[in-house]
Amino acid sequence: MIALVVLGVVHRWVPASTWTIIHVFTLGLLTNSILVWGQHFTETLLHQRPAEESRAVQVRRIMVLNAGIVALVAGMIGAWPIAIVAGATVVGGAVAWYVVDLVRQIRAAAPTRFRPIVRYYAVAAAFLPAGAVAGAVMGVGVDEEWGVRLRAFHLAVNVLGFVGITVLTTLVTFWATVLRTPMARGQDTAAIRSLAVMAAAVVAAAGASLAGRSR
Repeated sequence: MIALVVLGVVHRWVPASTWTIIHVFTLGLLTNSILVWGQHFTETLLHQRPAEESRAVQVRRIMVLNAGIVALVAGMIGAWPIAIVAGATVVGGAVAWYVVDLVRQIRAAAPTRFRPIVRYYAVAAAFLPAGAVAGAVMGVGVDEEWGVRLRAFHLAVNVLGFVGITVLTTLVTFWATVLRTPMARGQDTAAIRSLAVMAAAVVAAAGASLAGRSR
């Protein structure tokens, strides 16, 4: 948040300032929040209490993520392809690590009403590494046609997939709690179907983006 404020003041003198502001917000603020709160909601909904050692692992993952973000932003500002690729790889790797941990937690959990829904936190996060790859390729440089295709793919998997499915999963599970209203019978099943449709739609949109025709 502080970095965003500083960038807002000095953006005129920062190369690639628009890209930098967008990605400090989406990676620095949103991605960190999703990894922290997604973990919290997963533990809450699965009725789990992870060991203290797992907290240290989660903290290290956040540190790795932010190191990748710093390298990526520095690479874009300084036009250093190696830093761009390295930063995007670290960011994608940190989120992939998060996905693996979520899957392990879900598999180890006792059956609960929300267990099938919680899986979509992992599904959502699995989209980001693909978006990181596309971002790295664009950052290094591609021709105009592939730049358009990769940008559409990048937006589809990151905004609709990573952020969109995460938000929808959270709304499905916690909106009734916020309203202090019991979830209607069958609503969880309907939610699972909706999340599955959205995930399939994101995959279709991402595939269509890469298969787009040149003008």
